[in-house]
Amino acid sequence: MPLAPKLEDFPKIRGALKFYQVFAYVTGIMLLLLCVEMLVKYGLGFQLFAFSNYGTLTFVPVKTAVAPTGVDLSTGILIAHGWLYVVYLFSDFRLWSFMRWPFSKFITIALGGVIPFLSFFVEARITKQVKSYLAGREAEAATYVEAAN
Repeated sequence: MPLAPKLEDFPKIRGALKFYQVFAYVTGIMLLLLCVEMLVKYGLGFQLFAFSNYGTLTFVPVKTAVAPTGVDLSTGILIAHGWLYVVYLFSDFRLWSFMRWPFSKFITIALGGVIPFLSFFVEARITKQVKSYLAGREAEAATYVEAAN
């Protein structure tokens, strides 16, 4: 019989679920932004710069005679997505460990932050599973308490 989450861990599970939900959306949005950035950079040949010698917010051709000075937002998007994905994995791990799921479930949830649009679908499915599980276990515990009285 697989281990089940403890009733006293339910508040922690709800907190971990909320944390996971937030970072599933943040990671999904950043992944879509990253895909757009890659299409613009490698498909169209432009990089996004802020406060450069070309202007406040401009698309600069990758191969320019004068190297842009300023904040390379294209690289910033890459870095931000990478670190936010690490936080997403942490939120995945917290929820997975509290729910005592098999390791394959952890991998499935982790893939949500790698494949565009998948994090939104995985988040909805996981949220539904966790909430229905918690409601079922709480109803079962309440029935048990009533039967004992």
